[in-house]
Amino acid sequence: MRSIPNRSLRTLLAVSAVILAGCANPFMENYVGSRQESDGTPVRVQAEIESVRLGVSRFTKKIEAGQLPGDKEAMAAAEEVGAKAYWWRYAPTFSSANESARMGAGNGRVGSTPAFGPALGEKAVKWYEFEAVFYANLPVKKP
Repeated sequence: MRSIPNRSLRTLLAVSAVILAGCANPFMENYVGSRQESDGTPVRVQAEIESVRLGVSRFTKKIEAGQLPGDKEAMAAAEEVGAKAYWWRYAPTFSSANESARMGAGNGRVGSTPAFGPALGEKAVKWYEFEAVFYANLPVKKP
């Protein structure tokens, strides 16, 4: 017979593992490239630069309850791979589910609005494309 504290501890560990799995950094999950030793806080650049790339991360993510990965996750990924600079962006995109919701809402005419407002299907499904580039060097200022 197992003791109650032992079962409670196992349950707590299982729930913690599930919660932590949901908090994984998508920039790291989709990272392709090499790594180097980290020596400080990476610098975010506003546009892609001409520099040696460590790697890239590209992914499409369905957003639920307004949760978008942001600069905090991109910077954490840059620190983890040892990048000295990083750039990232995201843009809304449509999936096939979103397209069919839009077509159904407009009786097959993409882009039209139904008489009683937008369809719930289109409002419920949102997808975003993310791209990040991690650089081995700091940006060089041109003279």
